[in-house]
Amino acid sequence: MNFFYIKNMYSVRKIMFLVILACVPAILLKCYFFGFRTLIQIFLSVILSLSIEFVLLKIRKKRVKDYLQDNSIILTAVLFSMSLPPLFPYWMMIIGIFFSVVIAKHLYGGIGHNIFNPAMLGYTVLLISFPINMNNWNYSNTDLFSLKNIQQSFNNIVFGKKTYLINQIYLESDCNFFTEATTLSHFKTEHYKKNTDVPEKISLASFHIEKSWLYINISCLLSGFFLIFKKIICWRIPVTLLTSLGFLSFISSYYSKELFLSPFFHIFSGGTMLGAFFIATDPVTTSCTNLGKIIFGCIIGILTWIIRNYSDYPDGIAFSILFANMLVPIIDYYVNKSGYGHEN
Repeated sequence: MNFFYIKNMYSVRKIMFLVILACVPAILLKCYFFGFRTLIQIFLSVILSLSIEFVLLKIRKKRVKDYLQDNSIILTAVLFSMSLPPLFPYWMMIIGIFFSVVIAKHLYGGIGHNIFNPAMLGYTVLLISFPINMNNWNYSNTDLFSLKNIQQSFNNIVFGKKTYLINQIYLESDCNFFTEATTLSHFKTEHYKKNTDVPEKISLASFHIEKSWLYINISCLLSGFFLIFKKIICWRIPVTLLTSLGFLSFISSYYSKELFLSPFFHIFSGGTMLGAFFIATDPVTTSCTNLGKIIFGCIIGILTWIIRNYSDYPDGIAFSILFANMLVPIIDYYVNKSGYGHEN
């Protein structure tokens, strides 16, 4: 277990509750841009996660009440569902939750013993297995709480209405659909097509199409400041992550604007802020030393920039975090061999 739980002034239950509370602004914005279906997904994810957790605790002969009351499984479900498209079918969601709860958490011994962030492991399994469904984002903020919208959203999620990947950016003001990390994915597609004027096209379309993810990322940034102020998370990880990502994107875009996007698009597109403040800062799966946290954040930022520019995946924040999770024991070993239980 990471020594964070020994050192921090809050109980595990309160820490998890405050992080869930910090997710609320981003959830409300996601509901505004993508509709009531977001809340349905979160509700289903929490219920499924609690059910699987209950069964596993019974099998392992653990005290169910103690473990369910720490709010850790609820936080995992919330972060997992926040990363999913609004119409993602429930049966695919079950697969992701299974990997998050069973494989990433309980297979390693439960909370405090897991190597990988549970929410991101489940997310990456779905991203690799169902890439089309994971990149289908339906933009709709009309009739948010209407009975028709709620019923349709529930039917789409539960009964698995077929969805399609939208592969282009619409420059018209009445566009209704766009994919997650639209600018990133569109830039990658046009780069493969050798379209050298794509940055200008992205600049024209950025405000209309990216405003949803811009606002969501800003809300995660402000919520992250709240968590830092409450001393729930360490500032070193998000600061070094964003700094390294911003620095590399600035240098690359400065020398070749035709091939690389600016720091603004990298930092405020996709799941950058959610990953920086809510995922990468998981106290169990990060380094337990101050220098280790800096190295950990830099690794994620560098890998995110590499994946976004040189792989087939437009975002890459989830893969970067999981890869950095694997390196944590090595980082702690070489930074401070006696790091556990010490201040630094």
